[in-house]
Amino acid sequence: MFSKEISLSKLSKQDIAQSVESTLDRIVPKVNDRTWVVEYLYRHKIGNKLPRGKKFNIYRGIESKGKWINEAKKFNCQISNSNYTNRISPFLLSQLTFLSYATMKRECQLNTGVVFDVIKMLEGDKNFAPSTELSKHRIAFNNNGILKNYEHSHVPMLPNAYLEMMAKLQTQKRIVYHIDDTSLAVNIKKVENEVKSKGASKPGRMTGHWMVTRTTNGKTYYLGVFPHSRGALDDHWIYEQVIESERYLNV
Repeated sequence: MFSKEISLSKLSKQDIAQSVESTLDRIVPKVNDRTWVVEYLYRHKIGNKLPRGKKFNIYRGIESKGKWINEAKKFNCQISNSNYTNRISPFLLSQLTFLSYATMKRECQLNTGVVFDVIKMLEGDKNFAPSTELSKHRIAFNNNGILKNYEHSHVPMLPNAYLEMMAKLQTQKRIVYHIDDTSLAVNIKKVENEVKSKGASKPGRMTGHWMVTRTTNGKTYYLGVFPHSRGALDDHWIYEQVIESERYLNV
């Protein structure tokens, strides 16, 4: 990827570093996943009425609790035969359904299927996308916060998550180190292996939406997926939705 962007003439390490930085700055897309419609849907309670207006027409099913939960399970049928299906909250499946609809309507740009890759990884199921291991996972919340009894894993649903990780300063240094001086080809596999070797929650890994989980009696329950918190105000509504999710599982 980078070798096509950089001249094959002999460059110093400083020249290469500058070329890598400018290339990444140019090719990393900027993505906004928090439109006002999506923000509203994150806070909405299943079974409640949605506001009027065509913006919400595609999500009207959420107003009928029983039908919507059944539809969400069918929509996310890829995990229906797993031995951890009953630990994935219907509330999370509901979120993945409306986020998928929002993506189809171009309200946001999200790959919701990545959530199941992260769940498979956490469950020890080997059938997940290799890049999933580059994300942060099983991170405890602040002991003094309202989410202290939960953990979260980063789910790289944004289409630019991988390139955002590559653009981080520490990763750029790894890229420069693993560039062949003659061909200027990058050994991306070695860069990724170094990122993974730094630990599951260390800086330099992929970030993304939070998937909130809770471990009870040695079993992990998957409760919801949320955008990065912007502080105490976000923590409060995220907590309320997590509590709502637990009701569906009787945790």
